[in-house]
Amino acid sequence: MTVKRKLGKGLGSIIAASPTPAAAIEHAVINNAELIIEISVDDIVPNPDQPREHFDESKIRDLANSIKSVGLIEPIIVRKYGNGFSIVAGERRFRAIKSLGMETIRSIVIEANEEKNFTIALIENIQREALDPVEEAKAYKMLTEKFGLKHQEIAERVGKDRASISNSMRILNLDESILITLSKGEISSGHAKLLLAAPEGMRIQLCETIIEKELSVRALEEILKEMKEGKPAPGATENTKKQNKKNAHIKKMEEKIRLFTGTKVEIKHSGKKGKIEISYYTLEDFDRIVELICSE
Repeated sequence: MTVKRKLGKGLGSIIAASPTPAAAIEHAVINNAELIIEISVDDIVPNPDQPREHFDESKIRDLANSIKSVGLIEPIIVRKYGNGFSIVAGERRFRAIKSLGMETIRSIVIEANEEKNFTIALIENIQREALDPVEEAKAYKMLTEKFGLKHQEIAERVGKDRASISNSMRILNLDESILITLSKGEISSGHAKLLLAAPEGMRIQLCETIIEKELSVRALEEILKEMKEGKPAPGATENTKKQNKKNAHIKKMEEKIRLFTGTKVEIKHSGKKGKIEISYYTLEDFDRIVELICSE
């Protein structure tokens, strides 16, 4: 493996400063053809922090056919990784080249730390072929948990507003089965955001109803509005209706006890039994609540 050139400070500064690094890299490549080198495919590994979890094999084949006909027009971007290189941008191109059995691939070597590496890969995927909503949310989550970035910082790097980042990540609070339907495109991001406002115990059932009845986001809004008014959700069984009524009764009891004790109260009910949790925040508060209950 021979590497004759690597990315200079000029292009590196473009990547760090540009709100659209992928586009900036492409522009720089056109004007800096000498930066492109051939690297052995065997010396390159996929990006370990690749945000995309699923690759469309048919599109990889189409890309491979295109490369076979006209060659690889756009080089991939890599960085040093151990004794070889890791892909920063262009994994689809790399997979296509590998499927063709080609020994080398046109590349540009950049110096990037893990955070910049992942951010560039994320931005490239969003710009070229959008990640599905779940992949995108997980990518943002990794940026916050692994690299400690705040939502505003992520927003600035991917060219979106902070609220969009926060709302995207919120969908990860949904049940895994719902996230799967979202990834498959069976429900939309709009549906998913509305399901977050539904009672947890009703979300899966509502998701199934969306798919079965091909409900629009507007139709789901109307259903949730009716549920807040006490009407049962579509497809609710008699048992579900009784449970909803029971939940409303429990909430009423929680509020009654809260007013009596002056503190947070939670009733956990299951079947014919359950428990009442009464919170206290100091020993004095504990004594006050006990004396209040016992005096009655």
